[in-house]
Amino acid sequence: MEIDGKVKMEQQTFKKIRKAVDDFSSVIEEYRKKEILTFDSLAMRVGCSAAFIFRAEKGSRIVPLHMRVRILKNGLNWKASDIERYLIETIKGYEQTNR
Repeated sequence: MEIDGKVKMEQQTFKKIRKAVDDFSSVIEEYRKKEILTFDSLAMRVGCSAAFIFRAEKGSRIVPLHMRVRILKNGLNWKASDIERYLIETIKGYEQTNR
């Protein structure tokens, strides 16, 4: 039973990471709404402007990789291991599209 629980957690974690790679803006929006955060409060956590968070969430701004890490770490409270896996998957996708 314990192994099944770990496998399920791994699958959920991979799904979360895959979604962040494929649609970063929706991950921000879902977290912000689930946690009942304003753009201002999330921006304060991240250390940027509310306008930046708004544009990132709406997909009208390309979010540089270093800011994605700050948003995941400080804003969305991701664990370092999940951020590392996110970066690996992002780089893999970049390498595949730029061959």
